[in-house]
Amino acid sequence: MAALHKLPSHTNRIRNQFPVCASIINPLLGGLTAVLLVGQPAAARAQAGGWAITQLPVQYGEHPSINNSGEIVWEEGGIYSSTRGGLAASGMFPHLANSGEVVYADTFEGPLWDLVSTTRGRLTYGGIIDLNLSDFGVQSSGEVVYAVRDTNNHAQVYSTIRGQITSDPTDHYNPCINDNGEIVWNELVPGVSVAVVSSTRGTLPILPGMYGVGGCAVLGLNNQGDICFSGNLESSPGWYTWPHIFSSAHGAVIGDPAQYQWGGSINDAGTLVCYSSPHLYRAEWVVPPVISIVPDASGLALEWPTNSSAFHVQYTTNTVPPLSWQSWTGATTTNGASFHQSISPDLGSIALFRLSTGYP
Repeated sequence: MAALHKLPSHTNRIRNQFPVCASIINPLLGGLTAVLLVGQPAAARAQAGGWAITQLPVQYGEHPSINNSGEIVWEEGGIYSSTRGGLAASGMFPHLANSGEVVYADTFEGPLWDLVSTTRGRLTYGGIIDLNLSDFGVQSSGEVVYAVRDTNNHAQVYSTIRGQITSDPTDHYNPCINDNGEIVWNELVPGVSVAVVSSTRGTLPILPGMYGVGGCAVLGLNNQGDICFSGNLESSPGWYTWPHIFSSAHGAVIGDPAQYQWGGSINDAGTLVCYSSPHLYRAEWVVPPVISIVPDASGLALEWPTNSSAFHVQYTTNTVPPLSWQSWTGATTTNGASFHQSISPDLGSIALFRLSTGYP
């Protein structure tokens, strides 16, 4: 998304007539890129963003979970924390609450599993947790939600505080809970396939990535109602690959159907964690910096916030795709809370500028 900017001879005219904003693209497509937009209507100037993805120094750490303090837990022949080290010598599917409590599944008797808390000990008895059927969740006050098969042989959602949550004759699984007490789960709905249902919002709209049975698996829910889930990406018309991690607010973390991610979690900042063999990854939703055109002693200059120091200016005078970007090598100064870089009058009558963390 970009627009042409014709350099005028009257510097005040551009400031008054041409509003500017920035957009951002996925970092896997060449770095985070903010593009200067000129003369766009208000409807086109909605704030955009993109995923900044960081590979974490953990290998083969599956089913990661993150809380608001940024702590991450995972399973790796036991339960581990990024800040506290080893938490349990055995167990699977750890879930980390904002309180720091971790709830995970472990075996005690029989072929199935029960739930265990790092602060309260064993929570369920009788081997009632089937990890092949469903995941579970915990929130900061200690309420845990999970799914078990009822007497009618359908999976139903239960809470350690509220008891049985669902009862209708269809399968309910993968329940998650936030600190507000909202619970979301997957549900098999005749004629609809897999739905996502909320205890407070009802059946939610179809989300990107929800294609076919098994095409959506709820993984986490934050206090803003943003859902982390595993879904499908279309690789060719009518063909899909799975699994890929999505946010209900911002869509796919990696829009490449050939790259796969397993497990996942989300905190209140909208930061996701997931596993893509052999590493753990953290994905943060980044709001792009706004790049502005202002007058200066030499004519015109670009300005952008100093808290976006990772970005640098690129430009092109080639306005017909494919665009050929070049690094702008002029001196950068600081003007209050903004970086300031003059625009050379030698560029000609038309130029396009952007901020980027990548290089041409």
